[in-house]
Amino acid sequence: MNRVLAMGFFDGVHIGHGRLFRRAAARAKQLNCRACALTYDSHPQTFLTGRPVPLLCSTDERAALIRSLYKLQEVIIDPFDAETASIPWREYLEEMVIRRLKAVHVVVGHDFTFGRGGDGTPELLAEACRQKGLGCDILPPKRVGGTRVSSTYIRGLVAEGDMESAARFLGHRYRLSGLVERGRGLGRSLGFPTANLPLPQERQFPAWGVYATLVGWNGRVYPAATNVGIRPTVGTFSAPTVESTLLDFDRELYGERIDVDFLSFLRPERRFETPEALTAQVLEDLREVRRRRDV
Repeated sequence: MNRVLAMGFFDGVHIGHGRLFRRAAARAKQLNCRACALTYDSHPQTFLTGRPVPLLCSTDERAALIRSLYKLQEVIIDPFDAETASIPWREYLEEMVIRRLKAVHVVVGHDFTFGRGGDGTPELLAEACRQKGLGCDILPPKRVGGTRVSSTYIRGLVAEGDMESAARFLGHRYRLSGLVERGRGLGRSLGFPTANLPLPQERQFPAWGVYATLVGWNGRVYPAATNVGIRPTVGTFSAPTVESTLLDFDRELYGERIDVDFLSFLRPERRFETPEALTAQVLEDLREVRRRRDV
């Protein structure tokens, strides 16, 4: 079946990307086609420069967000490799977009580039589509309060711990997901068991500290206080972790998959001199989470 393609990397699946997806869905309905997103398995800048771009979501999370939030029928994840980086833009359009994916209409953002050296610009794409009888929409930047919505800007908000603003630009809460790992058991020994996730190296680190969060597990959602950082009270760790203490919950979650949605920053991470001081602070964090939930 013919497709309408929204094309881009779409890191974070923010509200600017959402405009492309909604336009693609509307065009697909008009043309009786499948509404699809074409994206890549790795960030082009990471491949081209060798410097990792800290990502707002994983490849699987990106695809899931596109489907769940914008109801596109298909998400096509293409490898970004040496072949993709070296193909001339006209050849990519003809071989990948038209012949392989059977696109009859494409939707891109104002800053979209593709092909060898990024030579394929939105203007060149629009002209080539006109010549080949394809439809093409190039959408202007989305702005919130005068600020242009971009993945780069949102990464900065997450790095600062400003999760409320990040959610406003994303159109959804910032999320970290994974399988719960076994920790040192200090939380359980102090009376508040925790669910520990490794913080993936390719992801954008939130500012280290404690956050009000929502933890999703087994179809249910639990308010929680989540510490992001190195847990200085319990020793030195080689990598930061995401450690959540769930309200009114005492089940073991080792090996289970959870989703941690960030609501707001509570306080910076800090070292406590005694277990009693740590316990008192965790209890205060949980009271604050409960207070914010009840507001």
